[in-house]
Amino acid sequence: MSIAMMLREGTAEKHQETEKVPYLRAIFKGGLDPQTYTTQLECFLPIYECMESFFADEKSHPVLSKLYYPELNRQDALKEDIAYFQKRFGTKLKGSLSPKTKAYVEHIQNVAKTNPFLLSAQSYVRYLGDLSGGQAIKKVVARTFQLNENEGTQFYEFPNIADHQAFKGIYRTALDTLPLNETQKEELLAEAKKVFDLNKDL
Repeated sequence: MSIAMMLREGTAEKHQETEKVPYLRAIFKGGLDPQTYTTQLECFLPIYECMESFFADEKSHPVLSKLYYPELNRQDALKEDIAYFQKRFGTKLKGSLSPKTKAYVEHIQNVAKTNPFLLSAQSYVRYLGDLSGGQAIKKVVARTFQLNENEGTQFYEFPNIADHQAFKGIYRTALDTLPLNETQKEELLAEAKKVFDLNKDL
């Protein structure tokens, strides 16, 4: 079985669990308020900063180099959206990491130090999620807060990726070329499941 298929099938149950999280249900029911959404973006920012920093540092790594796509980086987009919601809705920042965010960041840091190839799972879960289900969330967020064009939804915009579906195909092909043995593939799947749990907790 290919690595991409292994990850897709192996995390299907975790994906379904995540979709049932009350926060996501609130989004799709249009019951989200600007402050809660801003707080969520604030929680995401250090996670992406940490992950993207390690990918940039390890771009020559035999595994991570195959999944190094700077056009996927989200931290600048997150900062833009946070600033937009602050300005338009007067939302406030907490200014400190929540316990769940701290645990998430520390997990990424630990993985980067001990088994950096497992950062591939972070990239897979986060970015393919942003390119897939994230696009549906973008539409609901824009409708809920009556946003104009792409204002406040830059997190879900990928201006340097013209065709999301085509890019996801390229990404999955890259996954399948990762030089991993069977044990490492099992570890990668376990890490992907862990990422889903961390995201669900967040």
